[in-house]
Amino acid sequence: MLSSFWENIGKGLSEKWLERLFVPPFLFWGGGLLLWIGPANLPAKWNELSSLPVVTQSALLIGALLILVASSHLMAWLRLPILRLLEGYWPPPLRGLAARLAAHRQSKAEDKKRRWNTLIQKYQNGQLTWEKQRELARLEAWRQHTPRDVEDLMPTRLGDILKTAELRPRQRYGLDPVLLWPHLWLCLPENVRTDLSEAHAQLDVLTTSWAWGLLFALWTPAWPWAAAIALLWMAAAYGLALSAAATFADLLLAAIDTHRWALYESMHRPLPEQGEAERAAGEALTRFIQRGMWD
Repeated sequence: MLSSFWENIGKGLSEKWLERLFVPPFLFWGGGLLLWIGPANLPAKWNELSSLPVVTQSALLIGALLILVASSHLMAWLRLPILRLLEGYWPPPLRGLAARLAAHRQSKAEDKKRRWNTLIQKYQNGQLTWEKQRELARLEAWRQHTPRDVEDLMPTRLGDILKTAELRPRQRYGLDPVLLWPHLWLCLPENVRTDLSEAHAQLDVLTTSWAWGLLFALWTPAWPWAAAIALLWMAAAYGLALSAAATFADLLLAAIDTHRWALYESMHRPLPEQGEAERAAGEALTRFIQRGMWD
């Protein structure tokens, strides 16, 4: 999985995303505090705080900032496990559920593939109505970020998007991006690396934002509607994370499509012919990185 690589790369972008990282924890703590105090009691509490000595007010403000900083850093530290959870890599107690969800999604994917085959044949014969063209376009977008083999489908859509980015280079070129990406990264132009890092940083921000939405449900005892807000928060963050993951996956695949030759050159290997010869050469290069010897 490439996420651990991007976790290290993303540390260099922490300052750029500082404001975005602090918005979710502020909403969590600020919203929770407001719910516990109660909107009707807020003016009285504000007057009570205003009457405190300046030293006490400063101490409370510093304490609040420390809570924001600590919780933000803790959530950033947990972003890789959270991302894996959203992808469908669930812990042992939930693996049975994950397998059932994946099997259900595989069945749905088979139906979509059959529907795509039907529509593409009609499209080639010029028999598609405007409505069916729209349906075909949606299926094309779905196929773009779906593993080729239904057996590789994940329990979640986010998992499918990132899994496709990991599988497609191997299927096309014989290159395993999980093993080869650190080597290719050193060959990429600076602007490409920046775009990829920023795209993955945005995915990280939305991933942690989803987790903050989940935690917001903890305020339900203070206000029952907090659970509904938490669900809406999580749904919005997950939807945005799907878009961010698709952008990142597209950029990653484009980087491999256009710069894979630099990997051969940096490893002092001859450039292969495209097609089966390239896949064989890519598999040999992958085995070399993995085992340290050429077959």
